[in-house]
Amino acid sequence: MIARRALVCLLAALAAASPVLAQTTVEEAREEGRKLGNESRGDRTLVPTDTVRAEAVPGYAGTALPEGDYFDDPDRLEAAGASARQSSEPYRITVDGDRTRPAFSNDEILATTRRATSVENDPSTYLDGEEMGGSAGGCTPLPPGTDATGYYEASCNRGSQLTEETRTCAPAMVPRATTRQVYKYYAAGDGVYGAPFPRDSDFAGALANGSCWVSGPSMGGCAASVAVGYRSGNKFCGDYSVRTLSCTAEIASSSPEMPATGKLWYARASETSVTVERSDASCQAYAGDSQCVPSGPDLCTQGEATRIIDGVAITQPCWEWRRSYQCNIVSPASDCSELEANSACSFVRTECLDDDQDGACRVEERIYRCPAPGGNVGAAPQYICGDDVYCINGDCEPIVREASTELKDALVALHAIDQAGKEFDEDDLSLFRGARETCHKPVFGLINCCAGKVSGLLSAGAGAAALAAGPAGIAALATPFLALFACSQDEMKLDIRDRMGFCHKVGTYCSSSVLGICKTKRTAYCCFESKLSRVLQEQGRTQLGKPWDKPKKEQCLGFTIDEFARLDLSVMDFTEVYADFMDAAKLPDEVETMTQIQQKIEGYYDLHGK
Repeated sequence: MIARRALVCLLAALAAASPVLAQTTVEEAREEGRKLGNESRGDRTLVPTDTVRAEAVPGYAGTALPEGDYFDDPDRLEAAGASARQSSEPYRITVDGDRTRPAFSNDEILATTRRATSVENDPSTYLDGEEMGGSAGGCTPLPPGTDATGYYEASCNRGSQLTEETRTCAPAMVPRATTRQVYKYYAAGDGVYGAPFPRDSDFAGALANGSCWVSGPSMGGCAASVAVGYRSGNKFCGDYSVRTLSCTAEIASSSPEMPATGKLWYARASETSVTVERSDASCQAYAGDSQCVPSGPDLCTQGEATRIIDGVAITQPCWEWRRSYQCNIVSPASDCSELEANSACSFVRTECLDDDQDGACRVEERIYRCPAPGGNVGAAPQYICGDDVYCINGDCEPIVREASTELKDALVALHAIDQAGKEFDEDDLSLFRGARETCHKPVFGLINCCAGKVSGLLSAGAGAAALAAGPAGIAALATPFLALFACSQDEMKLDIRDRMGFCHKVGTYCSSSVLGICKTKRTAYCCFESKLSRVLQEQGRTQLGKPWDKPKKEQCLGFTIDEFARLDLSVMDFTEVYADFMDAAKLPDEVETMTQIQQKIEGYYDLHGK
């Protein structure tokens, strides 16, 4: 009961107050605001009393703002606003409705609403005035397009892979021990009288061929006589001396046999001799291989040492070496597994990378057609209707233009003429000349400086901005792994232009090979000033029967004036560039452009006197 009475009292108070509020004038409201401002300004509790509190106030700079003058003279604020609106563009747009908004007459509005009502009531009235029949009407479908913006060519390699490997071998000193019978002799001079020993002349031939050699010091004849079995020397033994010789075979002599042995030699023994020879047997496989070449000198790995071999001490400055060969290894290889497993990519063709192919192809390139990331794959078909472009499911509007006496069948013809004027080369009187650009990729290698559309498409505006920004802008927009692979600046530029749709891929060729096996390939492109120029070149060459040259030789020449005049632009597929034309919203004057081209031609002949 108490709550009900309180509610009734509140409603009554609001009802009583509403007439008062309704009767408040502008001046009264202004005065009330001024009073509130003065009261607030006089409230010292609202003023910061220290620096810390003052700095906490947003926008506080330590000085009074000029807008504070409006506190004492609020009328100045209204005057300042009236003055500023004269130069304020937002104010004029807001209040000037006649200038910023279209105006329609009542007749136009009523006619539109009546037609809308009639179509709503009977949809068939939408076709009133249209001739109905079984024909296709005035819309002509465009030829099926290549849709270059939606696909790109990916490639892989299959065949023989050539790799360089370092192979080592170990030449070494090889000892050879031999055991032989050695016969020992005493030899007296030929002029000695009465000596019972073989003479020096008996050993001359053996000493010359090495089968005999001096093996000990000379000794007196008497001591030698006793040593061979004589009880005492003859009376002349003190007059001569003999040489001690060793031989590997018995010699013949007329001298008497030694008493101790019954032979011409006084002693016989078995001796072991050791020789060492350097052997390259471990390197014969590489030395005889034409694919291997030595790289650098031999390095000693086992230095000077003395070794006991069969009881014989042998000293050598080096016992073993290391020799290196650089060998080319040929093996089968393929890097096509990823593309073959990608169901979105379809096989197109195979090209041989052999330079001057002789026999079976040793390295082939397999080319696939794959959808580009962000590409317009499977777009709805487009038509030319009444010489204007319409999109079936797009938001396109009809383009109204004056009739053309020359290229009236397609809107794109106007842009082609305009582009021709921009790209006309006065030096050789040609149109739509391109620039040859290349990128490289090792065969079967991880490095790839020819990414292109695999990393997604680029708008013309974004690509142009990056190219204009210099190295930093180019590196920022190019495919990221190009910088990782240390690709050149020109290859990064090519990557951007290709993703903009400005480049035509001519093909791939082998840029370096070893033993007839391709090691590095380069892909050649023709890059043009615009996407339209590229499309004109691609389809114009087909019409003219003017194929692209081999990738290694193509120079991206333009059309001559005669060749361009022979092109039928009305049958070309320009679906790839229609969107660019719609965005441009400006059609060139073909008559003016043709006049400019004619003037450039006349100027050329005037300059060169032809």
